Amino acid sequence: MTAIKTIDLDGDAFARGVAHGRALKREVADNIETYLRRFVAGGLDRDAALREGARWVDAIAAADLDYADEMRGIAEGAGQTAAALAMLNARYEIAFTLFGREARAPDAAAEAAGCSTFGALPEATADGRTYLGQNWDWLEGIHGRAVVLRLKRRDKPSLICLTEAGIVGGKMGINEHGIGLVENGLAGGSDGGNAYEKPFHVRCREVLDAERLDQAMLPVTRTKRTASANFMIGDAGGEIIDLETSPDHVAAFHPRDGIITHSNHFLDPRHGASLMERIGPSTLFRAARLERLLRAKRGQLERSDFETALRDHLSRPASICRHPDPDLPADSRSMTVCSVILDLDRRIMHVANGPPCENAYERFALRGPLSAVA
Repeated sequence: MTAIKTIDLDGDAFARGVAHGRALKREVADNIETYLRRFVAGGLDRDAALREGARWVDAIAAADLDYADEMRGIAEGAGQTAAALAMLNARYEIAFTLFGREARAPDAAAEAAGCSTFGALPEATADGRTYLGQNWDWLEGIHGRAVVLRLKRRDKPSLICLTEAGIVGGKMGINEHGIGLVENGLAGGSDGGNAYEKPFHVRCREVLDAERLDQAMLPVTRTKRTASANFMIGDAGGEIIDLETSPDHVAAFHPRDGIITHSNHFLDPRHGASLMERIGPSTLFRAARLERLLRAKRGQLERSDFETALRDHLSRPASICRHPDPDLPADSRSMTVCSVILDLDRRIMHVANGPPCENAYERFALRGPLSAVA
């Protein structure tokens, strides 16, 4: 097991970014190169990708000035250009638009990376607490360059989150008010139609900026989107809502008997064409299988049960616990980069740094010592 990197951050947004960039200078550079290679594999050359990043600089600043300041700090601390950092922070919009194009090609060689997420309400858990969890399945080249950030803030809620070196966001995390987030990538036929709207990673950070569940939903629902995505948001008060989005539509799903799961295809037909299953058909069984595995222990679910479900290997390597497929091009291979279980009531995040079948979960707390073996 290799321990995941951790950073405690405080101060204003720019200062937090500088500290992030300095601590992870090499990892930020490596992530930028990984995405540039993946974009090239998808038909977007390096210069074009960096020009696209330059266009996102102003779009991100217009969407959230604090986020832009933190991103600017990372660029300074890591010795990178603003365009390269903006490309990294808008990589979701760039990558998933490319996935949609690949999905339309009848001979596409690349399987889309996928994630499997779940939520469990107090009625389903043995300890009466609320949990979210996810296997974050993404590019193999990102493994080892994810980081746990703990932010101590005075103007907004403090939070603990998992992100990629160089990305401000916080894709999975919990804040001091018990608001938690996990998410899934989606691709649809209308992606790209609303150019340069608030990026996915900015929305993720803003969810974790919220003090209440209704406020946490606003960054997802308030404005149109450039790319489709799924946001599963939980509240330690005992509520979970899943917001499945495409550029012009939001659909809401709720737990059934205290359990909810999602993967990488649309459940609501009003979004229009769903594309991820064309190149990643495992999405069509992963969420259903994860729900069935959890439902077998409904009312008695413990963290060990979540871990067991997230280690499932049906249809390996394209399983809930995903492993790189050697038959795919190296720059397109995906794996479970991290596995995450969020205990919203206790503000604790458990993270396995890689496929959970091979890596133990570490415990990260919002309060007190940052990390300990789970």
